Amino acid sequence: MLGRVEWSVDGHPRAIGRRRERLLLGLLLLEMGRPLPMDRLIDLLSDEDERSPSRTDLYVHVCRLRASLRQGGCDGSVRLVRSGSTYALTGDPQLVDLHRFTQLVNRAQRATEPEEVSRLASSALAEWRGAVLEDVASERTRRGVGTAFDELLISAQLLRVAAEFKLRNYWSLAAELARLTEDHPEHEMLLAFRAATLYECGRRADALRVLSSARARMTARLGLDLSRELQDLREAILRGNPMDRRIFRCGALGAV
Repeated sequence: MLGRVEWSVDGHPRAIGRRRERLLLGLLLLEMGRPLPMDRLIDLLSDEDERSPSRTDLYVHVCRLRASLRQGGCDGSVRLVRSGSTYALTGDPQLVDLHRFTQLVNRAQRATEPEEVSRLASSALAEWRGAVLEDVASERTRRGVGTAFDELLISAQLLRVAAEFKLRNYWSLAAELARLTEDHPEHEMLLAFRAATLYECGRRADALRVLSSARARMTARLGLDLSRELQDLREAILRGNPMDRRIFRCGALGAV
């Protein structure tokens, strides 16, 4: 479900069917084990530029999806069931990359040792191949069902960054943070970690340049200055103060 909606049996990909059958599979996997009302499924299957499906269309999609699962060698570990006016897909959530990702992030959030936090967050990030239902859902549907998981991705990235910072793995972290801040140029915690990491690598001028660039960007786009926390971090870098404690006062990652 992360990136392309794909199904494999014993490592071999199996055909699912047309795009709407693949989207239907993804929507049911998203709520695995929970019944979804038909009207909700019809709404989520709708596209802005196409005719909205009817209940008859939904029945056709369900029949095709059942046939794809059966013909693809599904051994009964995953079943599409109907109860009244709802459909549900039953099975082990650990068969689905999205649910493995979510569980690993939750475990990383509860862990206390930085080595364990980094290991769990890294395992979660290894599951992420792209946004939820990226290749089958309309933008409206993606916003409706995927936003929370996009935010969870950021949480996983921050957990790993904070843990690696505590472990003093500054040089490898600097390269990772360069990529992350390129993707999220206004994310305060990522900017703070990047500046602090560069400082700890002995690259004080680069650290100050990151904060100066962020300030210029925020002023140009929003008419705002750096937050008080980022301004304090800049002053600490200028004074040559240690980063270990200060960086965790820029946000809510002190428990990592």
